[in-house]
Amino acid sequence: MRRIIDLAQRVLVLITIVSALVVGQEKNNSPYSFSKGLDMTIASVSGGLLLGSILVDYTPMGVEDIANLNSDDISSYDIKAIKNWDLGSIKMSDLLLYSSIAAPGLLLTDKTVRNDYRSFSLLWAESVFLTLGITNLTKVLVSRPRPYLYGDKAPEEYKIKDDNRKSFFSGHTSISAVSCFLMASMYDDYNPDSKLSPYLWAGAGFIPALTAYYRYDAGKHFPSDLVAGYIVGSAVGIMVPKWHTKNSKINVGLTLQMSGKIKTHLSYRF
Repeated sequence: MRRIIDLAQRVLVLITIVSALVVGQEKNNSPYSFSKGLDMTIASVSGGLLLGSILVDYTPMGVEDIANLNSDDISSYDIKAIKNWDLGSIKMSDLLLYSSIAAPGLLLTDKTVRNDYRSFSLLWAESVFLTLGITNLTKVLVSRPRPYLYGDKAPEEYKIKDDNRKSFFSGHTSISAVSCFLMASMYDDYNPDSKLSPYLWAGAGFIPALTAYYRYDAGKHFPSDLVAGYIVGSAVGIMVPKWHTKNSKINVGLTLQMSGKIKTHLSYRF
């Protein structure tokens, strides 16, 4: 229960910050525009997903359950992953993850971005929180055993960890992807004619892929986990800034009905 209360407090803080930033946004040369409908929707959905990931009944696998795992249940596409286990790859994937999270901050070296730090910070927070929510809830709903549980290379202390049924999908990959693609997408919006843009997009595609490789080599994830994480993270990293561009044709929001129910709406302007 304490964990739920702590999470609820964090969600309230997030929503409060979003509201303050939206209300306090000043007119400038920012390529982005904000509205309570869109930004409160993203904050509410992210908070709901994170809260749901705590409320869902999740139980890690015990020693007996692990012993009864059958590799015949794994598809031919994923089967090779059960042979992998490497502590060095775990550490390298962690390093790439933390580096990726900080990557969008490099944009602050650009004067245009620094002058629009409110927009930049809000989009960064929204993208990461939304990806975390989608990732965490999916992990506990699917409860897929990690590849190293099927083999005999990983020590028992790792096999009985609380996250041993959180293989699908890869959080390291999704967070790395959202951070890197967010950086490239926002740089394009602030500097549409920059010759540096192709290199940033190339890096945005490569770093999450490298993170995914190390998660695979570590025995932490199946290839399908990594592909799903890459798609989710890159999609959020690209779409959240696009939703906020001043010429965006997409409108997302929440509507409070007379019955007291909250309705989500999505519209596209042709």
